[in-house]
Amino acid sequence: MTTEPTTTPEPAGPAPAGRAGDRVPRNFWVGLAAAAVYVLLAAGLGNLMDVLVPTASPEVEFALSHLVPLPIGIALGLWFARWSGWWSDVWAQTPVTAEPPRRRWMLAIPVLLLVGPVLGLFDVPWSERSVGIVLLLALGCLLVGLGEELFYRGILRVSLRAHHGELVTLLVTSVLFGLSHTVGSMFHGVPAGSIAFQVAVTSFDGALYYAAFRATGRLWVPVLIHALTDCTLYLQSDEWGAATGHAVPDPGPVAIGAQFVLWGLMVAVVVSFVLEDARARRRRRGAAPEQGSTMASDA
Repeated sequence: MTTEPTTTPEPAGPAPAGRAGDRVPRNFWVGLAAAAVYVLLAAGLGNLMDVLVPTASPEVEFALSHLVPLPIGIALGLWFARWSGWWSDVWAQTPVTAEPPRRRWMLAIPVLLLVGPVLGLFDVPWSERSVGIVLLLALGCLLVGLGEELFYRGILRVSLRAHHGELVTLLVTSVLFGLSHTVGSMFHGVPAGSIAFQVAVTSFDGALYYAAFRATGRLWVPVLIHALTDCTLYLQSDEWGAATGHAVPDPGPVAIGAQFVLWGLMVAVVVSFVLEDARARRRRRGAAPEQGSTMASDA
């Protein structure tokens, strides 16, 4: 009689610090440096293009600030993820719905994140948007979603999870994501109070994208949600410049309700991650004496 092999879900604590095929150590400073390079290219070069090639056309300005620097940054990120040996972990991680306790309720987060942009599509003045403009905005926003998720919920996350638990990884990736969006604002002299508010809002967005990734275990989920959200906002607005970004229209009652639910869910996510990290610490403490007794018996 044969028994089927069983598989054990990945532990909730820090992931292994490295793998046999890694060329680059999974270190926070490596992930931070990678994110800094992307910000330098995306925000720095994007705003520099606005200065070097001044134009009164918002379409041309959008194209120069998105279609020139972002493909360069994304190509470098993809190369690094492949060459470093981090590739598979950058794109996927065992979702929280597949490891005990199975937190299937977190799947509500990616679903609710779609409410605002999907409803926003009904408020787009489509008669004023040519096919070319729609395609330009869609491509540019897809590049934004891919680039930012690749570096923050991908490379930076992997570098942190090698040594830290879920809560630290959530907080650090989200805050750095928020801070990265201040480069353009500072470049154009936006007041400090507005920048602080921008950091708070974008950090919360980053936390939601992180939760969407952990709920599904696939990076393409926050990539597409991020891209659709940005694209809808641009389609609703006539302000696409590097200095102004896109305007934020007033959301309807359904979108506001979804946002309140997301706030509540994020509180639950934080509590869940605190408990998960505590369970991981208990497992490690329990494994240490067992390993010590095994070594003593071998001696």
